[in-house]
Amino acid sequence: MSSAPAKKEFLCILPDKPGAQAKRLEVRPTHLEGAKSAAASGSLALGGAMLAAHPAEGEVPTFKGSSMLVLADNEAEVRAILENDIYSKSGVWDLENAQIIPFKSAIRQSL
Repeated sequence: MSSAPAKKEFLCILPDKPGAQAKRLEVRPTHLEGAKSAAASGSLALGGAMLAAHPAEGEVPTFKGSSMLVLADNEAEVRAILENDIYSKSGVWDLENAQIIPFKSAIRQSL
C-alpha cells in the first residue's frame, strides 16, 4: 500500500492594498474561520498578520498584510487557495504583489 506524496510548503507574503484596514477588520472573522478550516484540512501550517508595529495594549493594530505557510502540490494550487480567501475576494490582499516562495521548514514549533 503506497501513501500519497507529502505536500510541498510555500511561504506566502500577502501585502494589503492601501486603505484596506477597515475592510480587513470587517471580514476578519470570516477569514479566521476559513484559516481554521484550512489548518484542520492540512493545507495551512502557519498564518498570521504582518503589522506596521506592535500595538500598545488595547490599541487596534495597523495591519500591513498577512504571511502564511501553505501546504499544496504546486503553486497553482496555492494561488487557488489564496484567491478563494475572503481577504482576496473582498479586496484586502494585493495579490498582484504577493510572493509565493517554495519553502522547506527546518523547525516548526506550536504556540
